[in-house]
Amino acid sequence: MKGPGFNYALRMSIFQGVFTNVHITLTAGMFLVGYALYLGATPFHIGVLAGIPAFLTGLGFVAAYLINRVTYRKAITMITSGIARLLFIIPVIFLALGSKMPLLSFLIMIGFFNALLVIADNAWLSWMSDLVPQDIRGRFFGIRNTAMSLVGMVVAISGARLLDYFKAQNKPEIGFIIIFSAATIFAFVGIIFLSKQPEIQSVRKKVDFKTIFLAPLKNQNFRNFLKFMAFWNLTSGIASPFYIVFMLNHLKMPYSRVAIYSIIAGVMILIFGPLWGRAIDRFRSKPVLFLNFLGIGFLPFLWLFPKENFLFPVWLDAFLTGVFWPAVNLGVFNIVLSLSENEELKESYFAIYSTITGMAGFISSLIGGYLANLTKHLSLTVFGLHLVNYQFFFVFAGLTRFLSLIFLRRVSEAYESSPTYMLGIMTDYALRRLNYGKDFILSTLRTFRRR
Repeated sequence: MKGPGFNYALRMSIFQGVFTNVHITLTAGMFLVGYALYLGATPFHIGVLAGIPAFLTGLGFVAAYLINRVTYRKAITMITSGIARLLFIIPVIFLALGSKMPLLSFLIMIGFFNALLVIADNAWLSWMSDLVPQDIRGRFFGIRNTAMSLVGMVVAISGARLLDYFKAQNKPEIGFIIIFSAATIFAFVGIIFLSKQPEIQSVRKKVDFKTIFLAPLKNQNFRNFLKFMAFWNLTSGIASPFYIVFMLNHLKMPYSRVAIYSIIAGVMILIFGPLWGRAIDRFRSKPVLFLNFLGIGFLPFLWLFPKENFLFPVWLDAFLTGVFWPAVNLGVFNIVLSLSENEELKESYFAIYSTITGMAGFISSLIGGYLANLTKHLSLTVFGLHLVNYQFFFVFAGLTRFLSLIFLRRVSEAYESSPTYMLGIMTDYALRRLNYGKDFILSTLRTFRRR
């Protein structure tokens, strides 16, 4: 599909991503954790909350089978994602009636929410892999993710200031009513834009459930990629639910200050997201992923140093997160798409990928929640640093990111460049640009001196 209709479809996808990202931002991260804490969640409950999406990824096989049989991926995506995002009306109703939603009921609602999104996401991935040609995926999703990040920054700071305001008035429930209501409205608009994207229908051979479940696992390269992703998710998930909890509870950061973290990262994503997208199109995903994984390996160690009156390490982490993480997310996303080009089995690849990585993430979140609850009173001084339990989790996450590279090296990708070659080309380009800038400045200074 090319021409004006093709460009229109891509524009609709960007608009859909922008509006849907308002819902994603307001129903995740500090807002979801903040609401759970408002309901009385313990560290174990936070671990469970983080593990629910991962636990339900096995439903990807249901999506794969359903899509293979029905073929109408657009309808499946719209129905499941639409119902899922409307569920956040439930806590709004409880709050409007002057009562708190029971924590268990909230966790169950999050379960239904994520179950529906697993089906929607697998259908959407299959749909987009046909709609967006491989040779422009890096650039397109780089632009789309950048637009989503820009909106996410504005929404995050606005929502955070709103929560801080009503928290100061001792009326946090009003803040959550506004936030979840706005999320639902914007999600509805996102569904409208989703409906305007065309679906490319193709004649596909029907595949039985056993084939859907097992066939992709015969692909050695895909198995190597799964080992890399499973190890990463199994180890990093122990720490990942607790960065926001650490900021809110231990560093005593208000929501608006936590949002500043997102803004700093978002600004850097705006700059580096499209650049990494072009790098992926030129060098392929694996070398980009490898080099940036080295970068994110150091980030958790920054969290050893912040204090209530010393937040510079947090801001530095936000800055570097915006540099490295868009490359990691784009790299993983594009490798998944490139490994699943088989027309009849692409949804099966997506389902196995999401199931394996999701179960690894679920197990690690439960372990993290259990350990966080077990060690909630842990406080040690190491080399002059006063550390609490979460910070030991962060160190573990950093060390295991470096170990993950052993598994990534075994993954191969068609036409991939080596990380050293890519680094050399990019370094040379950066030096030439810096030299050009230096020459421009010197030339300008010489002109002024003559005057």
